[in-house]
Amino acid sequence: MDDKIVTVTGLHKSFGQTQALKDVSFELQHGEVHALVGENGAGKSTLIKILTGVHRHDAGQIILGKRSVSFASPNDAIHSGIGFVHQIPAFVSGLNITENFFLGFDLPKRNGLINWAKAHVQCQNALQKLGLEIAEPARIQIEQLNAHERQLVGIARALRRNPKVLILDEVTASLSEPEVKKLLVEVRRLRQAGTSIIYISHRLEEIFRVADRVTVLRDGRKITCLKVADATQREVAGYIIGQTAPDLFTPKAPSASTAQGDTLLAVEGLEDPHLSPVTFDVRKGEVVGIAGLGSSGRSRLLKLLFGALQSTGGEIRLKGQPLTLNSTRDALDAGIALVTEDRNFDGFVQTLPVGANITLPWLHRFRKSGILHTGAERKTAQQRAAALEVKMPSITADMSQLSGGNQQKALFSRWTGGDINLMLLDEPTHGVDIGSKAQIYQIIRDIVANGAAALIVSSEMEELEALCDRVLLIRDGALFGQLQAGDISKQNMLHRLLEQDQNEGTEV
Repeated sequence: MDDKIVTVTGLHKSFGQTQALKDVSFELQHGEVHALVGENGAGKSTLIKILTGVHRHDAGQIILGKRSVSFASPNDAIHSGIGFVHQIPAFVSGLNITENFFLGFDLPKRNGLINWAKAHVQCQNALQKLGLEIAEPARIQIEQLNAHERQLVGIARALRRNPKVLILDEVTASLSEPEVKKLLVEVRRLRQAGTSIIYISHRLEEIFRVADRVTVLRDGRKITCLKVADATQREVAGYIIGQTAPDLFTPKAPSASTAQGDTLLAVEGLEDPHLSPVTFDVRKGEVVGIAGLGSSGRSRLLKLLFGALQSTGGEIRLKGQPLTLNSTRDALDAGIALVTEDRNFDGFVQTLPVGANITLPWLHRFRKSGILHTGAERKTAQQRAAALEVKMPSITADMSQLSGGNQQKALFSRWTGGDINLMLLDEPTHGVDIGSKAQIYQIIRDIVANGAAALIVSSEMEELEALCDRVLLIRDGALFGQLQAGDISKQNMLHRLLEQDQNEGTEV
């Protein structure tokens, strides 16, 4: 019996001189979770965009069930039973959560009028199913949510259609471990109910928790398809990069040099309406992590230290001197840099080319007598991009033409020549493949080796284990403890972060 719901054979797709897919074949069984992996630029996005009607393939065949298909638009794919959750879900700013949840759907009605009360309850129940508790979704604008909360709204919206095939594209990139756990439970439930799922993720550990098979793409070609039960993470990583995979998550050994370093940053009683007074310090040459669950206040703390949010109390000292942060320019002038959680939302300017995004914080350095010297600016941007091996068509290309990993490296290259004292890194490898992740880890290590320090927020706890000398623990806007290198592990972090919930009998 043929149990395939999607069969792709001999797929080709080119964009100009660039061949994005070369004779790719792929199969998805009924009730299967099939992982699709590869480096940024391997062809995953192109394949998925063809399956969802964004692009038309040049050659090859797609069979959905028993029918050969070629979708002319995303709407065609949706009506054929294919659901898609983007890594960055599309929302309309200015609309509340319920309104965004119902985009593309008919709202419930009563006596010919929209029944908003029922709509809000349906939205609330759908979000609650994924672990997102929002009491009044009608009163909260979508832009007030953080990245992981917006992602959960996007997932709930896609599930509302009860698709036959659900494509999940890096949906856990900004989720904390308990949120990931809840989402994977939902993925398994959907599989048991007969939904077939294509699961895209750079986090191999997740794939081995939820997928039945994994297909690896590299340079637009299918490299292999493996049963997850018969493979190892190291083996799959090797297929992804085409060589023996680096061991990224080896725990960092305790370092006497960082423990004895001079204090670079001292924070005492820093607070705002959503953050309890926090006190901590960071030493020169030290990498300090901040571990917390979603909405714990971890990203908010970084924004306070960058001047993007204003504190209501407390003191910040940098190199022993008081520091007042009324704006992000104050932070930049003090040598404090931030890589944000969601690069597409507030990391770079979509309408500016790669070079202009790299030099954006430093334009005043290329201006003389009010005139911007674009030649010097472009040369500097080119040098910084080359130093971090940013792959791009040219320095004048749009940021949208770069893969996610290269976009992230371009953002890091902003700070390589900027006299940085402190790097604030919020999900620094969000949506980044294993090869780019290894490069970014080395960038971070090089930055602190030169006398700076880094403060890192990451939902990927193995990342904190590999990079950090210490990890601060935050819950409900309050720091409540820390772990030293040697004691830093995913198990210890989760135990400490969840112990209050467990004491109260909450199942996580």
